[in-house]
Amino acid sequence: MRVNRLILLKSKQSRSGLTLLEVLISLSIFLGALAAISQLIGIGSRAALQAQLRTQAIIKCQSKLSEVLAGVQPMESVSLVTFENDDENWKWSLDVEPGDYENLLKLLVTVQYASESETVFSSYQLTRQVRDPAMLLDAANTVQSVSETDLEAL
Repeated sequence: MRVNRLILLKSKQSRSGLTLLEVLISLSIFLGALAAISQLIGIGSRAALQAQLRTQAIIKCQSKLSEVLAGVQPMESVSLVTFENDDENWKWSLDVEPGDYENLLKLLVTVQYASESETVFSSYQLTRQVRDPAMLLDAANTVQSVSETDLEAL
């Protein structure tokens, strides 16, 4: 009976602190979680930077294609030209090729960003088929020469 009383007394005593083993286990779990969270933060910031660069590349590519179509930039192939009044890491290229059909040209605008350390890179391409401006000029000259001939006949 006395043994049962001692066991009951020991089980009723409350612990006043943590053991060293419990502290070490909880500390290792905390440090492991902290390491995982820091990796996730790094991955998220790299993904955000890539998304920002891709968005800028898309906007610059559309802008350069609009300049070519408007006649601000000549419709001839160029390679790795820096943007005016912009970061020197941004470059653009234009390839002018014959289109899929007669009297069409295929314009391929490529914009790319390469940092000086080359750890960050982003690129975007935009393709568009347009009528050959030389064909339109030939048609205008033909109409103009026919009109002059008609005027002389009158």
